[in-house]
Amino acid sequence: MSVPQDLFDPAHYVSVRAPAERATPLPNWCYTSPDFYRREVERIFLKVWNYVGHASQIPQPGDYFTAAVAGAPVVVIRGDDGEIRAFHNSCRHRGSRIAWDEGNCKNLTCPYHNWTYGRDGALIATPLIEEEDGFRHADFPLLPVTLDRWAGFLFVNFDPDCAPLADYLGDLPANCGVYAPDTLACARRKTYSVAGNWKLYFENYNDSLHIPFVHGGTLARQSVKGRQRSTHEETEGAYITHFTRHEGSRGLLTGETGFPKIESLTGRYETGTYYPCLYPTLLFGWTIDCVWIFEIRPTGPETMDLVASSFFPQDRFDRPDFEEIAQRYYARVDTVLPEDNEAVGWQQEGLRASVNAAAKITHMETLCHAFDNWVLDQVLD
Repeated sequence: MSVPQDLFDPAHYVSVRAPAERATPLPNWCYTSPDFYRREVERIFLKVWNYVGHASQIPQPGDYFTAAVAGAPVVVIRGDDGEIRAFHNSCRHRGSRIAWDEGNCKNLTCPYHNWTYGRDGALIATPLIEEEDGFRHADFPLLPVTLDRWAGFLFVNFDPDCAPLADYLGDLPANCGVYAPDTLACARRKTYSVAGNWKLYFENYNDSLHIPFVHGGTLARQSVKGRQRSTHEETEGAYITHFTRHEGSRGLLTGETGFPKIESLTGRYETGTYYPCLYPTLLFGWTIDCVWIFEIRPTGPETMDLVASSFFPQDRFDRPDFEEIAQRYYARVDTVLPEDNEAVGWQQEGLRASVNAAAKITHMETLCHAFDNWVLDQVLD
């Protein structure tokens, strides 16, 4: 489909803005246009709080991990003082990347000219280049990125004038408090490459209609009593949510047994799974015995990575059978996510059509409608 020259004219999105029962999905170009994607990077990813990882990934001084937020590279490291800090993953000399993947380091050293930074980001060595008038190490630390945390969940924001993380989260921490999030630790992270636009994955996670068809032999086999969607769940904060009542744990495939219930659960949280989704890219699953996070990491207008993380209460790690039982939860992720990845790829292929075929939002996709309108709120003037 041809992309209009005036891409961000609100007139193109009147049908998306309509009430859900009369609305259409976003036009094709929102998932394929480099210009639309650039506007998203500028007005969404460089302005909001972005989840990058969990404190349990870097428990010791010198532990670090790297992440890319819509292409912007950051390194997150625990200092000698125990504090966790985030920096732009870019040397102050000529801009080279300085860290890859994850690990533990005494210092962060640029591979290009060996400029070396301490665990607090301070420049401590510049081989062959002496300090002199006009050049002092103290003037060239790594550039910090604003970092804040809720429980162990770590978020960064590139906007120096950003509102506090607590304001962005709203009532999400209170609604998840019954799961004792401070006791959770990350057991495994796995990354998938997905041939689809980042918004398609967020929508897919909040689409109730696809489960019997895309997950017919997996999730659809689990008995579900009912599903509450955003129309029944008012939220304060930058997220949408739904709750599914079902038997057993949603973190396991049907027929598998796992860890005991999280002891602090009460009320409805003992009977199903809570699915809050924080804009723009953080998908939670809080079920009776574990928590998972799917991190959407855009890599371009039509590609993304998905990072799947599995969390359990810290005391589960002390069990001698932890690894054996945890494998059953990983099997669920490894079975179900490829089904979603493929479905998102089908959508991306279809949205390259020369016509705007997508024309209907159903009552099973009202959360998708809410998300699409949040995106438009950010990118349109």
